Amino acid sequence: MDDLDRSIARRTAKNPRYPEMLQAEVRRQRLIAALIAERKANHLTQAQVAAEMNVSQSVVAEIESSKADVRYSTLDRYAEAVTKHKKRLDLTLA
Repeated sequence: MDDLDRSIARRTAKNPRYPEMLQAEVRRQRLIAALIAERKANHLTQAQVAAEMNVSQSVVAEIESSKADVRYSTLDRYAEAVTKHKKRLDLTLA
């Protein structure tokens, strides 16, 4: 058992839902990484995405940092802006 395993075990002992919460965070970070890749593939700058969302560039940078707990509605607007309003975005987050 390594340090990461011990840390997860310790946190799970305190909160039995911790593994579920950890997986949700991993999925969120993968989603954001996929959306950043989509933004770059569409040759969009953070400033362009911000203008589309009607927010400042620093808000887009905060979303992309994955550190802030972004509301779903904000993430949805970001996804719309970076996918150029495609009806569907194929993502594999597992």
